[in-house]
Amino acid sequence: MTVFWLAAAVLTLMAVAVVVLPLWRQRDSRSVTQTELNKTLYKDRLIEIEQENAQGLAEDSSVLVSELQHNLLDDIPEETNAKRSAISPWVALPGVVFVVTISIGMYIKLGSAEKVQDWQAIVQKMPELSNKVLLGQGGEVSEQDLNDFALGLRTKLHNDPSDTRGWFLLAKVGQALNRLDIMTDAAEQAYMRDSKSANIIAVYAQSLFYSGEPSEQARAERLLVLALQQDSSQLELWSLYAFMALEQQQFQLAIDRWQRMLSLVDADSERYQMLQQSIEFAEAQIAQQQAPAAEQTPAVEQAVVENNPASGPSYSITVDVKEGLEVPGSSFLFVFAKSVNGPPMPLAAKKVAHPRFPVTVNLSDSDSMMEGLKLSQQGDFYITARLSYDNNVQTIEGDWEGQSSAISQGEEQAISLLIDTPL
Repeated sequence: MTVFWLAAAVLTLMAVAVVVLPLWRQRDSRSVTQTELNKTLYKDRLIEIEQENAQGLAEDSSVLVSELQHNLLDDIPEETNAKRSAISPWVALPGVVFVVTISIGMYIKLGSAEKVQDWQAIVQKMPELSNKVLLGQGGEVSEQDLNDFALGLRTKLHNDPSDTRGWFLLAKVGQALNRLDIMTDAAEQAYMRDSKSANIIAVYAQSLFYSGEPSEQARAERLLVLALQQDSSQLELWSLYAFMALEQQQFQLAIDRWQRMLSLVDADSERYQMLQQSIEFAEAQIAQQQAPAAEQTPAVEQAVVENNPASGPSYSITVDVKEGLEVPGSSFLFVFAKSVNGPPMPLAAKKVAHPRFPVTVNLSDSDSMMEGLKLSQQGDFYITARLSYDNNVQTIEGDWEGQSSAISQGEEQAISLLIDTPL
């Protein structure tokens, strides 16, 4: 901030100089011009007197020279007075006051003074924000807290760009805020400084995969392959590796990677159960691709209709269809949540066979589609209800759909959806 004020002072002085210097130059130019003119006239007259004296035309050349010298001396006091009158500071003062006033006014109007003050206040309270965001001290962390923490981190990293942990934290904050630009830039900076850390590799690979660009996604997979070759016990890397396969609908490959993870976790842990659910989901997708719809209906219905105990925030969704829409008895209802700015994969989903409208379903972390991707960890989301006539979760012509507006994370509420849009 000291540098800013010094720069502002220097720029203001430069602006003042623009006003004052022309006055000084004008004074000096007038003074020098008159003096030089007197000297030139004096020298020219001396030459004339010498020429007249040589031709015998001058009666007394010494008298003429003496008079010429007296005339030159008589001009000096007048020049001095003119010079003194030209340097009066009151001539430049109004211009200086005007420039300073305009500078201050423009800064107040265009300089975002309030934002600068807010920024400085955030920098000052960074220790408090760090305890709240990183250690959970001081109550629930809000989105504004995350934004403030990100601003403070960027300031710190600007002053100390070698802080690898700071870049990693900024990438995680960007992920929590669903800001892919912040996440990607910070993760890349962290990876440039430490390419061996499993946590940094994971967040960097995630940012590349979320970009949606095939080349970036291929690069993300290469990063994971190389890291797992170095250390095959990294659960976070395996989890992301399986998610990539699932997102690309390579279900058997995702199963293989989840099964590899099963050997690395305790059989009694919650993570082990989540992995089994993820494997069952992928197996159901494979069965749906391979078997006729009529043969797979009973098994899929059994898996979806079963209600798991709610885990984390729970959302009650009441779904109805528009008046006049025919609902065959063999239809299926899919209700799922997707992140507003996150991965395209559904965060949580539930299927109801042969629904009778209106129908109410609950979504929570217990209905997560895959291990490591929970509804409560992905920021704002929206709910979609899709009515399918052939038990196919993929969008096909003839299905109907309804969608909610964006829902803020953590705000448990009753949600009403109307299926009224043909696909």
